[in-house]
Amino acid sequence: MMTKTFSEIAGPFVLLLIFLFLSNHNLSPSFAWELSKHDSPDSSSYSSTQYSNQLSSPGGCLNQHLAKDNATLPNVLLIGVQKAGTSALSNWLKEVGGVCMSKVQPGEPSYYEKEAHYFDALPGEGHEYDFDHAKIYARRFAHCCADKIQLDEVSIMSNVLAMDATPETMLFPKRVRSTFDSVDPTGELAKRAKFIIILREPVSRELSWYNHCAHECRNQLQTKPICLSYPSQAWNSEMNRIRTFSEYMESVTLTNVHFVAEPDPTEQLCYREMNRGLYADILREWINLFDRQQILVLSQEELVSDEGSFLNHVNSFLGLNKYISDFHLKQVNIKDDGHKVKAILCSDQEKLDQIFDPLNEDLYRLLEENSGPPMEQRPFQKFVKRNCTVEDG
Repeated sequence: MMTKTFSEIAGPFVLLLIFLFLSNHNLSPSFAWELSKHDSPDSSSYSSTQYSNQLSSPGGCLNQHLAKDNATLPNVLLIGVQKAGTSALSNWLKEVGGVCMSKVQPGEPSYYEKEAHYFDALPGEGHEYDFDHAKIYARRFAHCCADKIQLDEVSIMSNVLAMDATPETMLFPKRVRSTFDSVDPTGELAKRAKFIIILREPVSRELSWYNHCAHECRNQLQTKPICLSYPSQAWNSEMNRIRTFSEYMESVTLTNVHFVAEPDPTEQLCYREMNRGLYADILREWINLFDRQQILVLSQEELVSDEGSFLNHVNSFLGLNKYISDFHLKQVNIKDDGHKVKAILCSDQEKLDQIFDPLNEDLYRLLEENSGPPMEQRPFQKFVKRNCTVEDG
């Protein structure tokens, strides 16, 4: 009678573990994205596992043992910026990285899975950044722990990651800090959160946002006489038509390029009207409230020029498996109805350069003087300006 070897006995069990791991991370063989080989992450004194442990030492699923009532706040916030690739990255982290997202509540649009829109509440919505409201926010992520697969009381996922990828969050660091401190007044929970921000050349971002607003405005005009909500930024109410980019620049961009400090959310709740391109000023607020090592600053220029390196920064920061960098990002939010503005007038470019060039230099100095986590690109890849078009006549 032949006796089975250890490998023959253990083999099926190992295969079961591998299958459960792949299923839990949504890594099926039929996954639709194409594979490509990228360079491995830059070497540093920190491995991704060591860095993950540094910011997320044991505290229960989503560190809920530190929180009042075991509240489950997300431990990853993708805070911006709009029109810089946040949708593509969040989809990639969900589908490939196995990162858990917000649970959509009844009556909410489907994009609330990516964007919970908790920190950008408008005045008059009965919203306060205290513990009672934080508990409501935390319930959106409770399923991330309830769905965690366990085998023999040992978690297959060594570190559950739950993410809110609302890009408007970048304007409200005080609201974020107030929320975390309301759940854990010791501040330890706030120290374990991780923040990711993708920065895009400000003029290109401004044009992309204009095109987005104009596209949504045209959609609204099919059933309404005017544009409402944020698409109204592209609406010329005097001429009863969609603004040109030049009109948008004069009416929207150039009127919001002055820094406005965020008010204390415990004393005053008002929406912060300010251009998203004031990157250095906004980052200083985050650095004042959270350790710089908790904030991964990414360049959209690198996303375009070297996607593999870009994704390796994210992998290492979150402690994900290195091999998932082999999956491409999937391009999303591609909207072109034939009216998309591809290049702005050179005269408009000059006006915007006068505003943003000094701000960009301030950003480069800030990042050079305040080193980020070890896997962050250094030096920060400087922005590349788009081509402009010369006016007729």
